[in-house]
Amino acid sequence: MAKLISLFTTLTVLMLSVANVYAAKVKTSYKLTPLDVLNIKVFQEPDLDTVYKISADGNVVLPLIGRVSVAGLSISDAQNKIKELYEKDYLVHASVSIFVAEYAPRRVYVTGQVLRPGEVLFPVEEELTLSRAIANAGGVTRIAKKSAINVKRKLANGTTRVFEIDLDAILNDKNVTDFSLQDGDTIDVKESAF
Repeated sequence: MAKLISLFTTLTVLMLSVANVYAAKVKTSYKLTPLDVLNIKVFQEPDLDTVYKISADGNVVLPLIGRVSVAGLSISDAQNKIKELYEKDYLVHASVSIFVAEYAPRRVYVTGQVLRPGEVLFPVEEELTLSRAIANAGGVTRIAKKSAINVKRKLANGTTRVFEIDLDAILNDKNVTDFSLQDGDTIDVKESAF
């Protein structure tokens, strides 16, 4: 029984360690996006605490300081920005904490020769890849041209870039890595010319 309790304790500590590492990774690498729901707290200032969904234009509206652009920032960068704004005119030493209460859905769109064309949602903890998106769309039809799948991506400067990807190579060659997608990409699976 003592060994079982010891094993349980070790597994619990290990799971908590993994959870803490994941949380730290998300806090430093995750970039806030529109429609994320944030829980923003200012230590010992309960009147400034708020839960706010980032607007489509990337802003939150906070007590006293008003509209703050946070989309595209890491959680720690957003905390520092809000801290500086509160310290500029209102607080001597602000301690700001931000937690993502709900992540915005990440989505790609799959069109053409797949069994279920349309929107494919990805949880934040899951990597967006071409093979997963197509699998989530039911897979390709028998007449799909798997060797030349187009991925359309809108770039930050407003232009669109098209990538031609060989799904056959991704699925059949262990040396070919899966294509990483970004939120909003459109995947077009063309019909084979026989």
